[in-house]
Amino acid sequence: MAIKRAVGRPPKFNIKIMLKIADSISHNYSVVDSCIDAGISRDTYYRHLKSEELFCEKIAIAFENQNKVSFSFRTTY
Repeated sequence: MAIKRAVGRPPKFNIKIMLKIADSISHNYSVVDSCIDAGISRDTYYRHLKSEELFCEKIAIAFENQNKVSFSFRTTY
C-alpha cells in the first residue's frame, strides 16, 4: 500500500496569523489593515471567519476589547 502525500501548498492561515489579526483588531486596526499586516487577503479572513469557530470567537473578543483602554499605574521608585 502506497503512502499518500499531501498535494499542493500548505495553508497560510494558522494560529499565529489568527492571533496577529485578533491583536491588530483589538488595537483599533480595521479588518483590511489587519489582513494586510498579517499577509492574508480579506477573502481568506472572511472564509475562515465562517468556517473556524475558534477564530470567530477570538475576533468577537477582539471587537469587544477594541474600545477599552488599559492603563498601567505601576510606578517604580
